[in-house]
Amino acid sequence: MIAHLLSRFRLPPSAFRLRSLALPTVIIAAALAIAACSRTPEPKPAETTSMPEPDKVTISAEAQARFGFAVAKPQRIAPVRLIEATAAIAPNPARVAHIAPLAKGRLERMHVQAGDSVNQGAPLFEYDNIELGEAIGDYMAEFADLRRDLAHLYHSQQSLGRAQLLLEKEAIAEKEVHVREAEHRVAEASVANRHARIARVKEKLYRFGMTEEQIDALSTGHEKTFRREASYTVVKAPISGVIIKQEGAPGEVVGSEKELLAIADLSSVWTLVDIYEKDLGQVRRGTTAEINVEAYPGETFRGTISYVSDLLDSETRTAKARVEIPNPQRKLKLGMFATVRLRTQVTGGTARVTAIPSSAIQQIDGQPSVFVKLGTVTFARRKVKLGLASGDLIEVAEGLRGDEELVTTGSFSLKSEFLKEQISQGQGQ
Repeated sequence: MIAHLLSRFRLPPSAFRLRSLALPTVIIAAALAIAACSRTPEPKPAETTSMPEPDKVTISAEAQARFGFAVAKPQRIAPVRLIEATAAIAPNPARVAHIAPLAKGRLERMHVQAGDSVNQGAPLFEYDNIELGEAIGDYMAEFADLRRDLAHLYHSQQSLGRAQLLLEKEAIAEKEVHVREAEHRVAEASVANRHARIARVKEKLYRFGMTEEQIDALSTGHEKTFRREASYTVVKAPISGVIIKQEGAPGEVVGSEKELLAIADLSSVWTLVDIYEKDLGQVRRGTTAEINVEAYPGETFRGTISYVSDLLDSETRTAKARVEIPNPQRKLKLGMFATVRLRTQVTGGTARVTAIPSSAIQQIDGQPSVFVKLGTVTFARRKVKLGLASGDLIEVAEGLRGDEELVTTGSFSLKSEFLKEQISQGQGQ
């Protein structure tokens, strides 16, 4: 039966040829339809929005006036040359007090030792001043002689008065009165001479440090203990500072030629730098010096050249330059080795470099930067490469053109505004 049905629906050979030609076309059309259905739609291009440039910042004219903005153009200056030398920290001789006994004596007690800090007027040592003891003896002897001379003067005055009364009554000759007058004048001269001798001895006592009250106490009869102790001299510190030298021990006999102590005021120290002959033309009094020591890495001390020697060492061909260094915290210790750098401007040449005020430089992300004025309220950050400093000016090796205006006063406020804008843009600094 199946064969019968097939025979009823048998097609002619030409129909089979048409069907075989149409089949590939149908298959291709179906494949294209399936691909079209599975394709994802292409995304639409995003709309572009205007973003601020990353190195630009705007600040209103009112804010500029409030912060006192000021601008300046780079300058062309002679290049700065760096002179470097090694030296040692030393005390300023003008601030060192050398202490010795005023006279020969026996050392009784030392109140200080090397390394101690002392204030002006503090006791340093005591000693039995032999010369002071002799001077006290001379004063007391002169004072006793004065009392005797005053007694003679009083006696001669009384004798002269009686003689004058007797002369009025014609009881004695006029010659006798003249003799009494001469005796009275001699007594007056003796008293005046004694006062002069006492004044001379008192001046000696003053030089040994005794006061008027102490000297007056010598003349009282009930102060024998004071007289014995009066020859003990207490030497006091003439300046405030540090004891840098100590010699002598209790019981030792010392004299004015022996230095027992040295006090240094270390609030200001100095160092001597060797300047080569070729550099002498660039170094002068007032030149700023930078000092670095190993004890404080990263910290720079600053000083000033106060003297340049007129004498050149014939072997090294160098001259000494003295650098005075403020040392209020006494960080710099005597004998420390230091590296000294002198910044000098090259003179006499035609070379020039670009320099800008130090107030224009701000550190952003650890890089020195400046702000260039582009318009009334628009500024641009420029990264710069710095060179050496010359006073308030700093050389700029890269990053600037000579005709640009830089923000000086107000640059820190501009930096703050710049960083805020960077953060708001998602570019955290």
